[in-house]
Amino acid sequence: KAKNEKKPQENRAIYVTNIPVDATKDEVEELFKRFGMIDQSTDGTTRIKMYANDNGDFNGEALIVYFKKDSVTMAINLQDDYPFRLGDESSKTKVQEADMSYKKHTDGQVVKEKLVRKDKKAAERHRAEMNRKLAEWSDDENPTVAEAYAAPKNKWAKFAIIRKAFTLKELEEDDTAILDIKEDMRQAAEECGDVTKVVLFDKEPEGILTVRFRQFEQAEEFVKKVNGRGYSGQKLQVTLADDRPKFKKSAKGDASDSEDEAERLEKFINSTD
Repeated sequence: KAKNEKKPQENRAIYVTNIPVDATKDEVEELFKRFGMIDQSTDGTTRIKMYANDNGDFNGEALIVYFKKDSVTMAINLQDDYPFRLGDESSKTKVQEADMSYKKHTDGQVVKEKLVRKDKKAAERHRAEMNRKLAEWSDDENPTVAEAYAAPKNKWAKFAIIRKAFTLKELEEDDTAILDIKEDMRQAAEECGDVTKVVLFDKEPEGILTVRFRQFEQAEEFVKKVNGRGYSGQKLQVTLADDRPKFKKSAKGDASDSEDEAERLEKFINSTD
């Protein structure tokens, strides 16, 4: 019985709408092959169906069949609601999983009978060839795919949030502690990259600072390097921000460290020249 059980069919196709009506099949293929290898028919043509209106002209809708199911998710995540042509907001495509009814068709022809032995052998050779091509298809040749597998970043991920950097009692007892702590954190952060801002939140019992970096990768490196490091009798807890940092501080918390002050002074001098 187990042998006769059929594997559930995988949906490897996407249905795309709002493609510019003057787009060519080559353009469609060039864009969507970034998300995975497009399947081929036994005659070697890519499985992209461009739909036409009553006049026989392309109507802006297409069916694209990938060789692997994972490409469907990738195409939806990376292209849905994004322009088909850069800079043309009117060409934002709608990308969704295709209806499984496409499985009943092969290159537009309804399959009315089972494949004969000869056809099955040809199909097996075709799949083997596609697998060979897939092995040659690398992320290096398709940087968009490599980026898609990377952890998603939002604009706030340039902020590193540092906890356990101080105690409120420490700030109360030492008027210079705020500037000293900010200076220490800036120096540690600059070992990982360009720092654009350090803010200490002196109303937070968790002892919080934020460090803003110029690049995402610099913030990530800082988290790896500093998280868990000992400082002032505590272990620092460092994470990337998921959203705009919203913590409590007084005017003292805005006190500038030496780098902030130097930058402001330089801007002032330049403005008076």
